[in-house]
Amino acid sequence: MSKADDIKRNSNKIWLAGLGAYSMMEEQGSDGFEELVSKGQTFERLNHTKEIEVATDSRLDELKVRANQTMDRIERAFDMRVSSTLGRLGISRRSDLDLLNDKIDRLSAALDKIAQELKDND
Repeated sequence: MSKADDIKRNSNKIWLAGLGAYSMMEEQGSDGFEELVSKGQTFERLNHTKEIEVATDSRLDELKVRANQTMDRIERAFDMRVSSTLGRLGISRRSDLDLLNDKIDRLSAALDKIAQELKDND
């Protein structure tokens, strides 16, 4: 069956459901109509509340992402400025200090080894 046939069939069912509801309302009178209106209002209110919750959650997630992006940009800018300022003051970067610490550790180990060898030779 084609999509056009499906649409026609479903449209006809919707039309028949509407006629059936109208027929039931004539049989039940205005009380039945008011009950349907009340149920429709409740349904609409509940769905509207859910839509608001989903929209709020979505907006909150979007704001969190934007806040994180802003914080990342601020952090990068701060790091660059601190690094630049330290460079102008002649203070080495962290990576330079780490390299120097590694060299100092190796030199200390070499001196300890030499001192031990001298002690053993005495």
